[in-house]
Amino acid sequence: MDQQMSAILELVPARVRHAVQALPSGQCAGITELRLRVDRPCTLTLEGKTFFLSSQGGASEVCDRPVSLSKDELEQVYLKLCRSSVYARAQEIRQGFVTYCGCRAGLCGEAVTENGEVVGFRNLSAINLRIAREQRGAARELLEVVLQKGRVLPTLLVAPPGCGKTTMLRDLCRLLALRRLRVAVIDERAEIAGEPGHPFDLGAVTEVLSGLPKAQGMELALRTLSPQVMVVDELGSEEEVLEVIRAVEGQPFAVSSVKRTDKQRSPSPPFTTSTLQQEASRKLNMTPRRTMAIAQQLYEGVDITGEGTVGLITYMRTDSLRISEEAIAAARSFI
Repeated sequence: MDQQMSAILELVPARVRHAVQALPSGQCAGITELRLRVDRPCTLTLEGKTFFLSSQGGASEVCDRPVSLSKDELEQVYLKLCRSSVYARAQEIRQGFVTYCGCRAGLCGEAVTENGEVVGFRNLSAINLRIAREQRGAARELLEVVLQKGRVLPTLLVAPPGCGKTTMLRDLCRLLALRRLRVAVIDERAEIAGEPGHPFDLGAVTEVLSGLPKAQGMELALRTLSPQVMVVDELGSEEEVLEVIRAVEGQPFAVSSVKRTDKQRSPSPPFTTSTLQQEASRKLNMTPRRTMAIAQQLYEGVDITGEGTVGLITYMRTDSLRISEEAIAAARSFI
């Protein structure tokens, strides 16, 4: 069990901890969310699917003898997440979450507002604990795009919540540091680097500034750390974007030369059974069983409006890379 999950389990009631710890180690390592609810079933998310925590231990797709929390128990988890000081976490709480050991805890309940803005929550009904993890190698392909001739190109990662942007950033920091680049991470809420005692590996020589606003951290890093690369996470508002722009305005960026060349890139070979499973595991964290089940559905056909049931891939259980002349001719004609 990784250190982030261990830290989260220290916060929850014993029966929740028992249910999670009863899972096989491989499943426990794949948990992405743990949802705690008052007088309703507690659930976890594993490979994109929801499972109910069982009072008998483990988790099931069937809601049988589920684990649930009392109002007081959920309140105790909330106070532990805030480290017994709700006031100190007020800025985060206004945004609907609390950060703990690099993990984000989303809050659900009755919002308290002042002048039309959320200032807190009362009568909490649920807390969604999103488990942050390292995934070494996740940014290997991104590195090839971002790093060009020793220079890191300005890069913005955009994706819906829960798609792994922060996980990608962590691994990108590590890979850039391994290439002896001076990397400074502006980690406002300790979600990229984690916290003392529960750190993520960002590279042995990566510098981390935490606990201060992004724009202020970037200005400080520029003045004192001489970074070649600065990394920030989650520009959540127009104000933050404008602050970051102001922080880097006036910095000396120059184009020393422009070189145009023609490059030829060969397409990747077709998937075999093993390479399909390897790529699905590496890029999507999917098990071989799930990979082959989805591939079977694509092979048998998907209903497409106006066309009926259409098979979208060729037969996926093969170790051959041969493509028929008929298929090559059809592809060339289509292109």
